[in-house]
Amino acid sequence: MNDDLVPLPPKAPLSRRVAAFSIDAAVVWFLSAIVSNNWFTFVLFFMVLWIAIRVVIVYKNQGQSLGRWALDMKVLDNRYQRTPGILELSKREGVLALTGSLAMLGISNLTSGNAAILLLIMPLFLDFTVALVDIKRYQQAFHDRIGKTIVVGTMRGYSLDIKLRWLVDEAKRYVRK
Repeated sequence: MNDDLVPLPPKAPLSRRVAAFSIDAAVVWFLSAIVSNNWFTFVLFFMVLWIAIRVVIVYKNQGQSLGRWALDMKVLDNRYQRTPGILELSKREGVLALTGSLAMLGISNLTSGNAAILLLIMPLFLDFTVALVDIKRYQQAFHDRIGKTIVVGTMRGYSLDIKLRWLVDEAKRYVRK
């Protein structure tokens, strides 16, 4: 089947993808920080919760996690433009679970005074850097390429970014008066 015959949905901008990732990461980080008392249990709980939220829920919720739902995006299979299967989501989110847990561990320990802890953020940074230099249409990050997925915009969601932008504009108008 020729790709030109299937209309492709609009891609989600990288800034919105990072914001959706941040929403999901903050929820999982908060729950992991409550349960864990050392770095090993933190990473373990983070990865388990991440897989639960970003694989199981996404599979059952038409390709949307909490962050993607809040910002009107969903994950699609790159080839068939449908919700990816459990295997594709597991490959994709396994990479993000590891890099995200290391990044959250590094951010959590910033007050320890050790600047080397910032190196834990590098794998996540490199993962998203691949999307910045991607010349293809969908700016696939490393985890997208591993899982053969794309992130596209959708009409299904809460439109948090639009509502926040409207709120900021209203505040600016109020201050000008």
